[in-house]
Amino acid sequence: QASSVASPKLHQGAVKLANHRRECCPPFEALMPSGPTLLAAQQWEPVVWQKAARKGKASKSSSEVNAALRQGVAVETSKRMAGGCNKTRSVSVAAAEPAAARKLDEQTEAFRHERVSHDFKMALQQARLAKNLSQGQLATQMNEKSSVIHEYEAGKAIPNGAVINKLNRALRAPAARKVSK
Repeated sequence: QASSVASPKLHQGAVKLANHRRECCPPFEALMPSGPTLLAAQQWEPVVWQKAARKGKASKSSSEVNAALRQGVAVETSKRMAGGCNKTRSVSVAAAEPAAARKLDEQTEAFRHERVSHDFKMALQQARLAKNLSQGQLATQMNEKSSVIHEYEAGKAIPNGAVINKLNRALRAPAARKVSK
């Protein structure tokens, strides 16, 4: 019987407490909103961003150009080269300048870099051997790589004035300056 007596009292106390909270305290949801509640009502219409239409001299649409022509206004239009399409510039340049493209196609001359002459490479090798130097030792004296000396002695090097001057100083003998193609 004690539990049956206590239960109506507990129930009445809980109801009083709930009524009191409703009257004096705002609900928890009002204190801590969940989600965007800045707007009173949701807006479902889409937002579309558009540029303002060009006016006057800068208008581009063909209808505006035609309207201006009908009114008798002087209109100047120009087509840009490959404007508004994905063509590469090289294709349009070749199409615009066929004479230059033809000139390149007709050119058959082979260009080659000058190489050291046979006389130069033999003089260099004899001067080095006269000093009893290896290619590596000569390169160390000149502050160059040994591959540079090897290329000059093999006749594969492209003549460089600074390297030739270093060779002359290191060997103390003026080397031949002839070059061959």
